[in-house]
Amino acid sequence: MTDTTIPEALWTRLLEALGLDADTEIETVVVAVEELTVAPGSQNAVAAAASLAAAGRDALDQLKADAEQGRVLAAAAKKRDIDDLVTDSVRRGKIPPSRAQHWTNLIAADPTMAATLSSIADNTLPIKELGYAGSQDDKDELVEPAAWFR
Repeated sequence: MTDTTIPEALWTRLLEALGLDADTEIETVVVAVEELTVAPGSQNAVAAAASLAAAGRDALDQLKADAEQGRVLAAAAKKRDIDDLVTDSVRRGKIPPSRAQHWTNLIAADPTMAATLSSIADNTLPIKELGYAGSQDDKDELVEPAAWFR
């Protein structure tokens, strides 16, 4: 194995080029250099890599955990919005209750179907009972009562 020490002047130049402090640990410098080699390019990439390296691995792990939590919360909010839309559509008589799960799955797979469901007119399906001719008050209006009725 060869000697891998870096002369002090060269180390200082490297830290300055990465925008890191003089007391930065070598692991942080390695992370910054890795980030630069993965995404080389503009000055913004250099600055981003340097700041990421300076933040350290703990901060990076926290950012990853926060991002995952954000994805979970976004998915839950999306599911809740879909469920609310489908439930409201059933209540308004746009779709039958037996098709609620179908519409939930459909909108989850293709979000543009939410607009289709919203465009269906209210009361497309009857919500109230139909088929009654007359009211209870009509029973006194019989002209002649039936023979069997006394």
